[in-house]
Amino acid sequence: MIDSIQRVDPSPSLAPVYDKHKAIAGLIWASRRHAKKREELFESQRRLEEQLRKEEDAMFNQFREERGKEGEAINKEIDTEWESKLRELTDRYEKDMDKKKKKMKDADKKLMTIQFENEKKDLEATMRSKKETKKKTMTLRLRQKEQQQTAELVRKQSQVMLEMLAKEQQELKAELAREINLAGNAQNGGSVKALPVQNGDSGKQSANGQGAEDALDEVLDILPLPAMVAPPSPEAPTCRKEELVPDETVFESIDEQVIKVAESEQLTYTDLVRQLTEDLVSDIEKARAIYRWICVKDLNVMEFADDLVADTPMGLLRGIKYGTETYHVLFMRLCSYAGLHCEEIKGHSKSVGYEPGMKITPEIFQNTWNAILIGGDWRLIQCNWGARHLVLSKDKEDRHSSKDHIRYQYDDHYFMTDPDEFIQEFWPHDPKWQLLASPITLEEFEALPFVRSIFFQYNMRFEGHKLAVIRTDDKGGAKITIRVPEEHENDLVFFYQLRFADKDKSKDTNYRGSPLERFVFQTMVDNTVTFSVHVPTPGMYFMEIFANKIDDSGRVEENNANVAPFKLKCACKFKVICETLSGKMHPLPNCAAGEWGPKKAQRHFGIIPVISATASSSEFEMEKVGMLTVDDNLELKFRTPHPYQFVAKLRMNHVDSKTLDPFINLTSEGAILIVYVSLPQPGQYGLDIFARLKGAPDTHTLSHACKYLINCTKVESMVHIPKIPPQSSADGSKRSRFGPTPAFDELGLKLVPQREAKIRVGKNKTNVDIQTPSSKIVLSYQFLREPDEDNREYVTQTKEANGIVRFAVTMPKKGNYMLSLYARRENSEDRSAPNVFNFLIQYMPEASDAPNASLVNSSSAGDKMEKKPSFFKRSLFKKSDSKDKLGSGSDKNSDRSSDRSSDKST
Repeated sequence: MIDSIQRVDPSPSLAPVYDKHKAIAGLIWASRRHAKKREELFESQRRLEEQLRKEEDAMFNQFREERGKEGEAINKEIDTEWESKLRELTDRYEKDMDKKKKKMKDADKKLMTIQFENEKKDLEATMRSKKETKKKTMTLRLRQKEQQQTAELVRKQSQVMLEMLAKEQQELKAELAREINLAGNAQNGGSVKALPVQNGDSGKQSANGQGAEDALDEVLDILPLPAMVAPPSPEAPTCRKEELVPDETVFESIDEQVIKVAESEQLTYTDLVRQLTEDLVSDIEKARAIYRWICVKDLNVMEFADDLVADTPMGLLRGIKYGTETYHVLFMRLCSYAGLHCEEIKGHSKSVGYEPGMKITPEIFQNTWNAILIGGDWRLIQCNWGARHLVLSKDKEDRHSSKDHIRYQYDDHYFMTDPDEFIQEFWPHDPKWQLLASPITLEEFEALPFVRSIFFQYNMRFEGHKLAVIRTDDKGGAKITIRVPEEHENDLVFFYQLRFADKDKSKDTNYRGSPLERFVFQTMVDNTVTFSVHVPTPGMYFMEIFANKIDDSGRVEENNANVAPFKLKCACKFKVICETLSGKMHPLPNCAAGEWGPKKAQRHFGIIPVISATASSSEFEMEKVGMLTVDDNLELKFRTPHPYQFVAKLRMNHVDSKTLDPFINLTSEGAILIVYVSLPQPGQYGLDIFARLKGAPDTHTLSHACKYLINCTKVESMVHIPKIPPQSSADGSKRSRFGPTPAFDELGLKLVPQREAKIRVGKNKTNVDIQTPSSKIVLSYQFLREPDEDNREYVTQTKEANGIVRFAVTMPKKGNYMLSLYARRENSEDRSAPNVFNFLIQYMPEASDAPNASLVNSSSAGDKMEKKPSFFKRSLFKKSDSKDKLGSGSDKNSDRSSDRSSDKST
């Protein structure tokens, strides 16, 4: 390279460039000579690390000694207490035995001895438990103290390491400058002006000299040395993350290198950081390598030997094993070895267990993270939240191969998170580390919406200002609107969950027999998704919204006949409070769960609605929403990109969907699907449309394409349709009469052998066998003892041959029991499982097993029935009915909705 540069005869306009090239060539030549110097630098780093490790060893020995002393003190305390209480127990036993032994029979003496031994065992177990509790409390207390001491030591050692590297850098820079002067003069006949060694040199340099000095700075940047400067005070960054990292794929080569390093072991931090940052130039690249290494290692699940030796690869991470070193302290340590300034920040976070609207006190939701200096700006990093478990996946090219491939998952959002996004989840004790121009208070932090990384990953934004707690209007209504970038509108899928906030209702997903999900109308128009909530009763709720981006497997194409399942992640969550409610909220029709409107069909199937040119602007918008207001009938048209097989189902509350099948007609004209619906009565309907590629194998079921909400205001000729009376119980769960419900036959289930739904047994065990069809059915159950005692743990569900599912039932004590079975199709879009069969089982010890005996008609059975108010009777019998007659109505707490459903839920 030097010779080729010398042969160039530069023009005057290219002289500075030529001189700079000569300087770079000279510097490269000099830097090659200084490869040995670089090794000396790393050797100096290793020697310093060895000194620092000795200091750390002394600290660990102190930790072990303190833990040992306190453990011995606890052992001594508990042993002393054990001996004292055992003595008291023994003395009491011996006194009782002396007092009664003359009058006692041998059997009584034996019984008394057994009782003494049992009390002794109970005492021993109590003392053992007390010791374990004390030691656990001690460990937690000492670990917190040890973590603080470790963090302080690492902070001090990091500063020492940074100072040593800065000193070495200055020495190397001065030596390289001298070599450049010599090399440049030798190659230019002495015409290159000497480079200044000290920054304080004055006087103007020639263009040649300036070019050489610039070249020196450029090559110094390439060398694995820190650009040591005094760190600035915390301030808002000068630019956003996306300006520095427009796409995380720029880190692909670094990430690949890090994974290779993570699969090997290192004996020193010097070796580890050298391997991680080899050939990396900028601070951001080095920081990225360290961040990804911590995520890849998944330190939370690493296993360590009990006899861990300090100077071994695993011994390098001994602080993780003993719980004295956290992700954040380790990150700070590794950054110092790479010459990067890093701080540990403490504060609060909206972490596991936090719900919107909670108040944060000093002792709860504590968290720690890092701030790192990159390019002159402080950036925020949360290694612990960025780390994800590794995933083992089969080779896609060979599905029959037994070879597993490791795929590392991590969350890139928590690397250099922008401060205005970071503050949504983390609040530091020191306001300056918010890195915001206007820091917020803890109360303001609590009031911010609960969001997670995927919300920011896809640049979602709330439409209008949102707080964590939303209050409904007097009709129970509230609206949440999220806008996404246009480039993601056809890739992002949303879902939601509405649940009660009260702890005693937290597991209730239904209200009077209807899933709470049916009180939310979700739709997506263009790049805006809206969730209209109308809660059924006053109270507090949590509304959680999930999202994720689908790939090609989530779309139906000619080479992909089915929509593959995909995982949704929490994007945001709100607390919804309804203080008063005027009127009555009815659930939406029981359509497939999730999104309403045609957008879903467009996203997954490429099916596009054809809206009439004569439609008004309001009709046009409402059809995009998926909500139609019609008289008598309606017609929908769709343009299909592929030949599809379609099925449409009309839904109405309290009406069997099969009853409504004659009112739908599907036709096609070329690539246009026409759905014609003639509505039998005024009311609210739901229209489900399912699709599957024509010619697809039978194993590929129809997938839900889209759904519409239809409000019919009037019809000219009403058609009578039979209604299913609502069945609900006091706790809001679905209850049918004893025996099968209509869903039992609809799902193709059979009871084998046939038996009555009311069973009387004298033994405390019985089996119920259900035969399922060839299509996959998911069965579940509930087992209650009268009046309302949960006994689920006394039922075992197993799969037998020939599609039989067996429920082995054990009755722990005499009384009346109800076994309720629920079922749904495994691939159904609707995840709710309707009640399919109810058994009433009366366990009367010594009674004969009489499956056909009528429980309610038996007077003897009635005499033995518990006098407590029965959960079963409240749910299944009218008050006016005699106890030997099954009722079809429901109690005063049931939903006595009219045949015509209202549209208030929308």
